[in-house]
Amino acid sequence: MKDMTVGFLPLDTRPCTYDLPVQLARQSGAQVLLPPQGLVAPYKQASDTAALARWLEETAPGCDALVVSAEQLLQGGLIPSRQARVSAARQCEALQVLARIRRKAPSARIYLSNVLMRTSISTLDPESLVWWEKVNLYSKLCYRAKTGRCSEAAQQCRALEQEIPAEVLRTFLTARGTNHRVNRECIRLAAEGVVDELLILQEDCAPEGLQRFEQETLLRDIQAGGLSDRVFLFNGTDEAGAELLQRALHPGGCAVEVVWLGRQPDFVAKYEDRPFRENLAEHMRALCMRQEQGARRVLFVLTPKQEQREASLPRSKAPHDYSEAELRAICRTIGQAAAQGRSCYLLDLDFANGGNPFLLECLAKELPIAQLWGYAAWNTASNALGTLLAQILAGDQGNGALNRAFTAERVLDDAVYQAIVRQAVAARVKAEGQDVYNIRDIPQTQRWLQQEFEAVRPLLEAIFGGEVPAFEARLRWPRLFEAAVFTRAGGGPVYTENF
Repeated sequence: MKDMTVGFLPLDTRPCTYDLPVQLARQSGAQVLLPPQGLVAPYKQASDTAALARWLEETAPGCDALVVSAEQLLQGGLIPSRQARVSAARQCEALQVLARIRRKAPSARIYLSNVLMRTSISTLDPESLVWWEKVNLYSKLCYRAKTGRCSEAAQQCRALEQEIPAEVLRTFLTARGTNHRVNRECIRLAAEGVVDELLILQEDCAPEGLQRFEQETLLRDIQAGGLSDRVFLFNGTDEAGAELLQRALHPGGCAVEVVWLGRQPDFVAKYEDRPFRENLAEHMRALCMRQEQGARRVLFVLTPKQEQREASLPRSKAPHDYSEAELRAICRTIGQAAAQGRSCYLLDLDFANGGNPFLLECLAKELPIAQLWGYAAWNTASNALGTLLAQILAGDQGNGALNRAFTAERVLDDAVYQAIVRQAVAARVKAEGQDVYNIRDIPQTQRWLQQEFEAVRPLLEAIFGGEVPAFEARLRWPRLFEAAVFTRAGGGPVYTENF
């Protein structure tokens, strides 16, 4: 919807949560108001939440809608939200800024996202990776013990309690309890009409884990309040800003045909706790998107042939399962739909945390990438899904220069960086004795990043048909898990601090 003004308080400063949502909203013709740069703190730091609340309250009267991350507003970001720094009482009190905004700007619609905490701690260094694995196991065993699914689970939990540092476990459990209370408070605000729509986003988890008990409580709250058409709970997190901005801009949603390219529509993706088909249905329902046979927009979903594995692991250890012949057949299916004049979007879930660049190389032989209306493959399945659904909604303006640039950036970042370049840069960082979670020599790592992208130039030329877009790749945070990749045609980064 053109000419709308939306105030946006993003989850953090990563490109996926900050730049991408704004790029898509601007593509739709909206004016997006952001906090002054520097007010949203980077990486492990917590933002000044009081200053953010003031900015939000001052900005709201001039907005048609607000899209707000509860984690940023209440705790200063996603990583701080896992550290139990702010009590539940203080957070619930701080949430009342939304009630004040509702009174001051009654016509502005308020879209709120709130995370249901992951089943482990943050991974911030090699040591925390060890405890990340053990806390995940602890969460799973606690679930089994409480549900009686394993007679030995309780004893195994007690053993882990002795192994995991007391402070690590205490912080994890305290943060869980605090965040769960905030989840319930957000639902209450929706019930009172303060919040128009609420997404409760289940962060990284597994089918068995402590989050299951919290979900049961939240779903009862939603049902008791008659809120199932305004409050949604599903897997995801980082994609929420992009989805809610497009929800504000396209309240009527759109029709989409879903075509499954793999044979596992009911597969459970890594870091999620339910069949992907269920997440797809709920994300679409939250965005008022309808599955419709023969719709002009077509969402192609590539599921893994077997189980989903990590894109960033060496392919010698995790080769893709689809044969070249199978990939060619998959790409012909997409090419045939495009030849019919339909708008084709590709959700690549072959691997977790990155795409399959060999699929894109094959697709380029059937369909120029510039004629693909959208692509996503980053992070978890629901992260990629939400970003692509947002791009589908933004695509009502056509496959113009900005949309083509956005798709190219996703190809460069989601597939080429995550599946190939990231591995090569990580090897060089480790060879220098540095920590990939806390890189010390950023300038040197930037040079390696550029060199490794140049090393895959032949692949890029194959994917883009010899017309590789001019782009820049940089680190936004001092770690390799994500990079910031922007094309010249797309206008560069929205967040420019430290670039």
